Amino acid sequence: MPTTARVVVLEGDFGVCAIQELELPDPRPHQAVLEIYAAGIEHGQIHQIEESQTLPLIPGREGTARVLAVGSEVTRCKVDDVVLITPWGTDASREVELPVVEFDDGTETEVSPAGAWGTNLILDEQFILPIPNLLDKEGAAILGNTALFAFSAVRTAGVGEGDSVAVFGCAGVGLSTIAAAVAAGATTVIAVAREDERLEVARSVGATETLSLSSTAAMERIAELVPLGVDHLFDCVYEFETSSRPGQETVRDAGTAMAVGSPGTEERQEQLDAIVASSGYVLPDPPIAERDIPILLQWLGDGRLPLSDIVTFRCTIEQVNEATQMLESGDVVGQAVMVVEPLR
Repeated sequence: MPTTARVVVLEGDFGVCAIQELELPDPRPHQAVLEIYAAGIEHGQIHQIEESQTLPLIPGREGTARVLAVGSEVTRCKVDDVVLITPWGTDASREVELPVVEFDDGTETEVSPAGAWGTNLILDEQFILPIPNLLDKEGAAILGNTALFAFSAVRTAGVGEGDSVAVFGCAGVGLSTIAAAVAAGATTVIAVAREDERLEVARSVGATETLSLSSTAAMERIAELVPLGVDHLFDCVYEFETSSRPGQETVRDAGTAMAVGSPGTEERQEQLDAIVASSGYVLPDPPIAERDIPILLQWLGDGRLPLSDIVTFRCTIEQVNEATQMLESGDVVGQAVMVVEPLR
């Protein structure tokens, strides 16, 4: 039978979301009906909210949930499982099953993965991964994209024991990159940001040196700290200007300079590509959720992935517009998460 859901919808005025109560259809063979615990609020969603999109749109690319029902062909999860929502599909061999939803204005449209900003969601099982029930479900909400993408950057760069790392930008992705680099064995981790509050969090997740400097001044200081150049530099992009990027100047020969950003629109992806081209960066390999998430869960269990420090702001569905405005203005220090009360 259909499932009633209360969801955040971008419906017309850019920069403002509305809350609608919708009826979700029964799951198709490869779909699951989910009850959301929490969902990440990323800069990629800010891009979607502020720029022209095909509307209406339900934002939200990552989160945690409980399985309420499954389609006849679902094998990845079962009813009452706790699961992770990720935009990185795990089965390219078949076409994604997308639910068709009718919105308040009578528009019927397919909802793209993942659409996690709501109380409930129907999602193809290839965007779902079961996780242990004992996890902090609010903190774990950022595993599906923010932490996963940061881990992919660290893996692609080949960060290992004793390496030196510089991370420019200490919002959610930057903090996750610092934590992942430390977990992978880096012993010198230099965090660069203009805000002291972000640098305090950076230290709590493993940074060994923090620099509250401009990119140019930070590069000069890094050259003093690591005269031969760092092994890896991560430019954790959430502002897509091409000027004042650190580039490869402070990276040793044969080291890695990488742009780490997850754009929410084609326009922002083009801007990121321009940054990569002008700065000589490389991009991370796409995450492979089935391979990478178990490693993140192991690090979480070992205490090497401090999600409770990275997630610094929580809000309700009703506070979503306030939260997105705060994220855009830089008032959210780390990662933001929407905590969802279930409909009963």
